[in-house]
Amino acid sequence: GATFATRDGGWVYTSNCEAPSFLGGGVSALRFDSNGRLADAYRILDGTNQNCAGGPTPWNTWLSCEEIAFGRVYECDQIGQHTAVVRNALGFFTHEAVAVEDTRGVLYLTEDESDGRFYRFLPDSTIEDCALYLDAGVLQVARGENVTGVVEWLDVPNPTPGIFETPTREQLAESTAFNGGEGIWYANDRVYFTTKGD
Repeated sequence: GATFATRDGGWVYTSNCEAPSFLGGGVSALRFDSNGRLADAYRILDGTNQNCAGGPTPWNTWLSCEEIAFGRVYECDQIGQHTAVVRNALGFFTHEAVAVEDTRGVLYLTEDESDGRFYRFLPDSTIEDCALYLDAGVLQVARGENVTGVVEWLDVPNPTPGIFETPTREQLAESTAFNGGEGIWYANDRVYFTTKGD
């Protein structure tokens, strides 16, 4: 989940539901007034599966990640005025979490698989209010060097494979595998992420 300030001095808390679509998978929001009283509760994403983590954006949307094979990322309006939009360019894989590096306009994504990868997305452009354009760009996967700590970024050939095509994490065998990518955060010009199996 994440918390977003509102113009009236209150805030909105968004929270994923890690359940299948038929059991209410998606994202809900709680809106609080400036005194901390609950003012509203509503859904901002429905009909998705195993929404595990995700991440807030600097332009005040919530990116909700499906933690299933061929899972996708949905951009959600935390106020609930606009319908959530699937962002296919961020790839089809077992998404866990996403962090936005706003200084360079890059997204970093973790994958919750025992041989998951660490990705970054380079959007083609920005749109209004300094938001990044998430419908087109380049998805890359990390290849790390343990001795020097140097990371090389490889372009993923097919970020949106079909169910009979090679999964995203298997398309570049030379990329580095991470055992169970989990939470991720950007701060002070660094990206931090955790794994549960390494």
